[in-house]
Amino acid sequence: MTKFASRMAGVLGLAALVAIGSSARADFSLVVTESGGPAIVIADGGVFDQDGLANGIINVDVTALNPLLIDFNFINLNGTSNALFGAENAEVTQGGNVVRAFTAGTSNITIDAIETNFLFPASPGVMRTAASDTFNNTTAGDSRTFQSFFDAGGGPIASPLLAFVPPVGNGPFGTSNPGVNTNLGNQSAPFSLSNTTVITLGQNVGLTGIQRDQFSGSTAVSAVVPEPGSIALLLIGLPAVAVARRFRRSKAAA
Repeated sequence: MTKFASRMAGVLGLAALVAIGSSARADFSLVVTESGGPAIVIADGGVFDQDGLANGIINVDVTALNPLLIDFNFINLNGTSNALFGAENAEVTQGGNVVRAFTAGTSNITIDAIETNFLFPASPGVMRTAASDTFNNTTAGDSRTFQSFFDAGGGPIASPLLAFVPPVGNGPFGTSNPGVNTNLGNQSAPFSLSNTTVITLGQNVGLTGIQRDQFSGSTAVSAVVPEPGSIALLLIGLPAVAVARRFRRSKAAA
């Protein structure tokens, strides 16, 4: 079992335990993990979700979350899943604004957005991954990575790893990747969809050098789209089909 597969199995297991202990729909969740710390599962409609509704939207109550963290504090944290509503494309997103606490050394924090029950599209074929960041007051070694994962039961398929290493300074330093596609091959619903952010920040420099990262990321899956060449061949073949139908009708009339 790969390192990622092992980690995701543990995260999904924690999410399942939350589902058992809650009457809310818990197919969608965020999982926050500081380096060396426990995984904190934030279920859609659970105790950390501000609206308390299982509606595919998680706005985290950061006043409840932050006391559980040591090296980081969230100004805001959110995630969305459209699995409840049915659409042309399946999509999971996450975003937030995180700052470094006044602790020593370099630390990282991981945010997973996980939806385990997508029923559409029926024939998923392409996964698109996009992300953006804005850093402030950075030190050497700061970074953020983002990656998407698709799993229809045959093991996870990963997107390329998107990474941003900002320069050292006050900033702001920003980056935006409008999207990279991952071919999923021959797949079918149901499937799970997730993405993972890892943010690494060093020690703050004085009271004014508080390090910050405002981040967002999305993972979208669409059905297989015919290649342009296949569409052209189909269009070329349509007149021949029409002629054949006319010929059969004329023969029958005679």
